[in-house]
Amino acid sequence: MNIISQNNLIVTNNNVTKKFQKDVRNTINECQEIAHNNNKWKYIHLNPTTPVIKVHIVDKPIRPIVNWRNVPACKLAKMFSEKMKTYIHLPYVFNVRNTTTLIEDFTNIPFDQNLKIASFDTDNMNSNVPIDELLNIINIICDKYIMEDKLKQEVIKVSKLLTDQNYFIFQNGVHLQKEGFTMGAPTSSNFSEIY
Repeated sequence: MNIISQNNLIVTNNNVTKKFQKDVRNTINECQEIAHNNNKWKYIHLNPTTPVIKVHIVDKPIRPIVNWRNVPACKLAKMFSEKMKTYIHLPYVFNVRNTTTLIEDFTNIPFDQNLKIASFDTDNMNSNVPIDELLNIINIICDKYIMEDKLKQEVIKVSKLLTDQNYFIFQNGVHLQKEGFTMGAPTSSNFSEIY
């Protein structure tokens, strides 16, 4: 309940999954630079469900991690996350991509007995990213890379769609997250890196 109250979540009894599914289909149909006509059906989840918040440790505060596997935009988000790497070259200087990369990075650091490593984690960072500002930054980056207008509009449209699909079911209520984005989405690390 603290996560819900602290992150400005809106509680609704309506299941918005059908609306989000329709939004995904419309966006895919409109964004043919990103999702080409012959591949567009690969990015539509045929049987989406309302995502559930994950609880990892019993009797500990949960983090707002949402299981995105069955979200309407899951397949689109996975594809878009990969394409974002070609559209916007992210250095990943502020994120650890995965454990394997972290271990590789550590092996490249000269070891010394006095070496100390510090890790700084941000509490609820993803859920506090202002979406309008994130989309503005994406717009600026697209201009920086001299992206053609049609592709730039599609990148922003898909980014907006993916940040809008921040919702989960908890205690028989559907909770909509109006600011930030959920942890667990395939695009979360890219969006946080961009921001």
